[in-house]
Amino acid sequence: MSLPAHGTDPDSRLIERFKAGDREAFDRIVDRYRRDVYRIAYRMTANHEDADDVSQETFLRAYKALDSFRGDASLKTWLFRIAMNLSINVGRARAGHRTEERDLDDMPDPRGAEGPAAEGRLILDEEATRVRGAVASLPPRQKQVVLLRMYEEMPFQEISEVLDCPVGTAKANFFHAMNNLRKALA
Repeated sequence: MSLPAHGTDPDSRLIERFKAGDREAFDRIVDRYRRDVYRIAYRMTANHEDADDVSQETFLRAYKALDSFRGDASLKTWLFRIAMNLSINVGRARAGHRTEERDLDDMPDPRGAEGPAAEGRLILDEEATRVRGAVASLPPRQKQVVLLRMYEEMPFQEISEVLDCPVGTAKANFFHAMNNLRKALA
C-alpha cells in the first residue's frame, strides 16, 4: 500500500518532502507529534525521564526509518507503535525498581482550602491514584489497549494498527483489562 494523496493525509506531504531530502520536514513531524508520543511514553512508563528517553529514541528511530515508511498505517500510528515497544522495553528493564512518580503540580497544596471541597479533591486524588496503579499493574498488552482506548480515545481499528494485531485481539485485550481493573478496584 502506498501513501495516500496529499489531500487525504496531512502527513504524506511532509513524508514526501523528507524523502526528497528536506530535513526540515522531519522537524515539522516532530513538532506535530512530540506531545502525543511523550504522553504515550509517560503513561506506559510513569516516569518523566524514561518518557523523555523513549520520546527521543522514538523520533531517532523514525528519522532513520522514514525513508522506508510505506504508509500502510498512518504516521501517528507508526510513531505510537515505536513508542509503545520502546516503553515496554524500558518497563522490562526497570521491573521491580520503579515507583509511581507524581508531578509536584498534581500534589494537593498543604496550605490549600479546608473543608468539604478540599476533602472531595483529596478523595478524587486518592481514587485517581488507585486507578493509575491498577492500570499500571495490567499485563503490558492490556495496559497498552486501555491507554490507547481510554486516554487517547482511539478506535479499535487504530489500536490494532498501533499494536500490530487483529481488531478482535485488541477488543479482547480491552475486555480482559476492564475485568482485571474491576477486580483490582473492587
